[in-house]
Amino acid sequence: MKLKSLEILGFKSFANKTVFYFPEKFTAIVGPNGSGKSNIVDAIRWVLGERDLKKLRVANSEEVIFNGTPNKARMSLAQVSIVLDNSLNELPIDFKEVVIKRRLERGKETQYFINDSAVRLKDVVELLARAKIGSEGLTIINQGLSDSLLKASPKERRLMIEENLGLREFQIKKEEAKKKLEASQINLEKTEALLEELKPHLRSLRRQINRWEKREEIFQELSSLENSFYSAKFKEIFLFQKQIDQEKIDLEKKQIDEEEKLKILEKKFEELEKRRPDFSQQFQDLRKKISDIEEKRGNLFKELGHLEGQIEGLKRFILVSKPNVNEITQKDLNKKILEIKNQLNEVLSFDLEKTRQTIKEIINQIEKLFNAEEKNNEIEKNQNSEEIIKLQQEKEKILKQVDELTEQIKKYNQELDELRKKDEMVGKDSHDVLLAVQKQRNLINQNNQELANISLKEEKNKLRQADLLMRLKEDNLDVNLFNWEKVKDFDTEKFLAEKNIFNLDNLEARIIHLRRELANIGEIDELTLKEAKETEERYQFLSQQSEDLIKAKNDLESIIAELTEKIDNQFSESLKIINEEFNKYFRMIFGGGKAKLAVVKIAKRQKNNNHLESEKENENKNEETQNENNLPEEESKEFETGLEILVDLPKKKIKSLELLSGGERCLISISALFAIVSAMQPPFVVLDEVDAALDESNARRFAKILADIVDTTQFIVVTHNRATMEMAKILYGVSMGEEGISKAISIKLEEEK
Repeated sequence: MKLKSLEILGFKSFANKTVFYFPEKFTAIVGPNGSGKSNIVDAIRWVLGERDLKKLRVANSEEVIFNGTPNKARMSLAQVSIVLDNSLNELPIDFKEVVIKRRLERGKETQYFINDSAVRLKDVVELLARAKIGSEGLTIINQGLSDSLLKASPKERRLMIEENLGLREFQIKKEEAKKKLEASQINLEKTEALLEELKPHLRSLRRQINRWEKREEIFQELSSLENSFYSAKFKEIFLFQKQIDQEKIDLEKKQIDEEEKLKILEKKFEELEKRRPDFSQQFQDLRKKISDIEEKRGNLFKELGHLEGQIEGLKRFILVSKPNVNEITQKDLNKKILEIKNQLNEVLSFDLEKTRQTIKEIINQIEKLFNAEEKNNEIEKNQNSEEIIKLQQEKEKILKQVDELTEQIKKYNQELDELRKKDEMVGKDSHDVLLAVQKQRNLINQNNQELANISLKEEKNKLRQADLLMRLKEDNLDVNLFNWEKVKDFDTEKFLAEKNIFNLDNLEARIIHLRRELANIGEIDELTLKEAKETEERYQFLSQQSEDLIKAKNDLESIIAELTEKIDNQFSESLKIINEEFNKYFRMIFGGGKAKLAVVKIAKRQKNNNHLESEKENENKNEETQNENNLPEEESKEFETGLEILVDLPKKKIKSLELLSGGERCLISISALFAIVSAMQPPFVVLDEVDAALDESNARRFAKILADIVDTTQFIVVTHNRATMEMAKILYGVSMGEEGISKAISIKLEEEK
């Protein structure tokens, strides 16, 4: 990861939009004093989340906004953004470039953005911390920070390095855990003391309530049995009432159905009775029609008589012409005519049943008669042909009339049969319906009697309920526990099954027995019982609290041990690397000698004056560890560790760093800081005139160290030093124009060369 660019708008002296690109590992920023070089460093510090106004060199937050000059109006906002190369995914965000932006408008709150999405300061700080970037630590190093490393006490120096190594967070957690551990220990001792104080009194109270424990058991059993008994009784009553209600509903529904059936039957009977007069009228009509037929029969009879006369005349004529034939014919005709008369008389006897058959037979006889006549006519065809034709015509006419009469008689006969059947059927139906009506009325009366019986059952059930409520009051039980709303909502099948298991009479007997036992035991001293209960609860609470405190104490001790081990391991590993780099850079600058950060023990009772209790640590780290482990436990608790800077200059013995020159002190400080940077390997570091106190030769040594580190860390250096400038790949020159606005120009030094 590296810093790709910095964009400034309206921040301090950079009123206009100014963009700095950092394509190389080493970029130098130069310019005269007062040109605004350090404002670039402040802009980087500000966008990384710095809120310390002192470090930003302002009195209030809005002072970072360009305040205007005589030739340039003041700005309404300040905005700074940096672009980070995240192609290696060192930041946990799915972007190849990450843009961090901070903006402040006058009269408003500061805004933070990550890739144009509004975020909190916490989000920015946590994201950058993943890549070892931040406004604190060694991302930005100024001259004051390098001096403070030498001036700090051993403890402060260790804390500075721990903070830059990311271990300060663990130290804070460790201190917090220690404070909690001390508080837990104190609370545990207090809790155990209270428990010891409660034990004798609790034993006494327990002895006093032993005799009441059985009473409580009996009381609980009694309450349970009473609830079961009365609940069962109420459920029994409710179930019976439910059955009554259902029977009542069923009967009322049945009554409605029966009454509806009765109405239907009565209506049907009325309709049948209304149809009887219609049949009488139809009978009269048919009789009239039959009378008309009789009249027609009489007329037909007359016509037959006339025909008989004609036949007699013809007979006489035939007798004259043919005596033998006439004799035979006359005898036959007389005989047949007599038979026809007799048959016609039978027709007139009103036996309609035989009329049809008789008429057919008459027709046959007439046909035979005329057949005989035809035979006679054949004998005398020539003499009587005209007469025969006339007789045949008359015959056909009579036959036709007879056929019509026969059809009418047949039709009326059928109608009479059907009418007779209908009359018989209606009479039978009317009788059946009348019987059904009477039966239906009997059913309705029976239902009314059953409804009356159900009402009587209901009244008896209400009396049972009232009696049960009275018993509840006598037994001092809460009637509301057994109201209908609660009792009615139960599983009927389950209740009936339970009822079969236990007998209510036996249950009631058990209740009476338990009440006698309670009376024998007597009443409980409620105050003593309450005191015993409260004391027991307090004892249990304190016991649980004691267990929780012991667990918390063990957990805290484990946390402290883990944090201590983690801090010591990481610090030791990092310190080893730092010392290797420190010694390397020290030798590079001074041409020899040696330097290290040594762990020293500081007595806590004398820490206010920073008195060193032990001698400087032996260079052999194993011996140091062995000496620490050999300390008595009580003594080791009284010490804490710090870091002392130990240096041996070539060809020069020193007793104190205070005796060194300013340049030497600066170089030692720079060596130590660069050693820490080398161990941390942050993506980029901003140096703000840390080489200001160096002469040309020392500045070249400083540049040499930079050249060694620049392979792993990107540097943006604000400097006046020529040697430092010569090391840079990109050079930005900053100047301030007449308008009081900082401007920047860039130069690629390799191209110039």
